[in-house]
Amino acid sequence: MGILSAMPEEIGEILDNLINVDKSTYGDLELFSGEWINNDKKVFVSTAWSGWGKVSAARATVRLLSNKVKSHPVEKILFTGVAGAVDKRLKQWDIILSESVIQHDMDARPIFEKYVIPALQKKNIYSSEKMLNDLFNKLKNELPKDDNYDFGNLYKGIIATGDMFISDRKKIKELSIEIPNLFAVEMEGAAFAQVAQQEKVEWLVMRVISDNANEDSSIDFNSFLETYKHKSFYLIKCFLESL
Repeated sequence: MGILSAMPEEIGEILDNLINVDKSTYGDLELFSGEWINNDKKVFVSTAWSGWGKVSAARATVRLLSNKVKSHPVEKILFTGVAGAVDKRLKQWDIILSESVIQHDMDARPIFEKYVIPALQKKNIYSSEKMLNDLFNKLKNELPKDDNYDFGNLYKGIIATGDMFISDRKKIKELSIEIPNLFAVEMEGAAFAQVAQQEKVEWLVMRVISDNANEDSSIDFNSFLETYKHKSFYLIKCFLESL
């Protein structure tokens, strides 16, 4: 399995839960590979934090997919981390699993319709239905039983990606009108998904709401991360168990 995030806080304590860990360095990108053991079952895991933005996410995804652990190629990949809420139902700590992702800063008009990704000839990139449903059902069953982790409601929906940290209500309103049923915004998921799609590897994006993408977002975001880094591995563990 491959697991990526933009920041180390978003994959939290994952390295403490792997054994036989090796590190590979590619310029300023560090990629870690190890083994996760659960009930005598072994999963080979490669993980890294990419840095913010679409280019960084795409670069890290390519490196991760090129990596093998004891000759085992990466078969499925997850991008996990935090996001800003667009849908008004969402609260801090709610969880969104990507039914699809879209690049909200992609605009190749008039050659292509707005949001269409030229390489894929479509706007929305759809995640692995099996990965989505398996993790959704796992979290739906697990979260109510564990009151140690503050996570809120669980949703499936559209996540939009762009190279901007959005803290403008006007921009959020614009996106919510142009992209119906949009749940959240972030800066990496759709770039990660495009690479995975073109490389024919199953993928999923999992996001936790850190803020409401408004003028207070920078304050909410930084304070949220301090707490989230100690809780993020719980969701990754659920993902690995769902496999």
